Amino acid sequence: MKITLGLLLTASLFANQNRPGLFTWFSASELAHAGGGNLLMMPNSRNVNMATTSKNQSFSTSFIFYPAGIQAQSASLLYPKKDKVIMSSINHISYGTFKGYDENAQQTENYTSSDTWIKLGYSKSSKSLPLRFGISNQLYISKLESQNSTSLYSSFGLIWNLDKYKLDIGGTIKDILLIQNSTDGNDNDNSVELDIGFCKELTHLPLKLSIDCIIINDLKPEDYFISGVFTISKSIHLTMGTSTRKYSQNTEQGLTRTILGSSGMGVAYQNKDLTIRYGLYFYGTGGFTNGLDLSINF
Repeated sequence: MKITLGLLLTASLFANQNRPGLFTWFSASELAHAGGGNLLMMPNSRNVNMATTSKNQSFSTSFIFYPAGIQAQSASLLYPKKDKVIMSSINHISYGTFKGYDENAQQTENYTSSDTWIKLGYSKSSKSLPLRFGISNQLYISKLESQNSTSLYSSFGLIWNLDKYKLDIGGTIKDILLIQNSTDGNDNDNSVELDIGFCKELTHLPLKLSIDCIIINDLKPEDYFISGVFTISKSIHLTMGTSTRKYSQNTEQGLTRTILGSSGMGVAYQNKDLTIRYGLYFYGTGGFTNGLDLSINF
């Protein structure tokens, strides 16, 4: 109870306005979970709870294809040692090349826009309690034409493992702004996001179920997510997820879009030390995003 209260109080100290780049997804697993599953290890996800654990030393990479030709790439390294895990990753998204114009509508040189994240994370198990603690620092570099912004963020995670019930309960305080340097004159404060959820491996079904909640301002829930990983065989897993963003994105453009909106699905194939995942996410406004994850244990 004291730990939960501490998370809520800390999040309330940093309630302002977020930058749009903080909400980008970089992992096909995130797409398949529709943004949920935050207590599962997704090394290429920028939103991964650093308190999650991994038994394998691995290299992972992801390629995400958004609408309008926007592309994101990621690469990460996981290094577990005894009760500790060290992770480093880089996430990059390119918004494309645009035609430049001056105030007289005369064409100038083309310009590009992109966001890049460089992250270093660390987690450790408690020696006396079934708890894991994690922290990550992320350097965020945003570029638009000649304007640049560099920020340093920190995130904290906690997971309570109840092995007897095959249940994990945890939360993350994400993106606490530590340092910001901008050339555009818009040094806006950010709003820290608090993610709370649980992950349960069901006894009578080959399903690992996740339910997550995002709290941003005024300690009021912003969105809920529900997702699951179905074990089809030792090598094949199916993932499905949806969220309450289905309602905020719904444009009432048909029953199919209403049902599929803000939902994801994916499939994973594992063969010894190689894992390949494909994820698909449908927007309530129409259109979709898809991506591919590749992970190798070494």
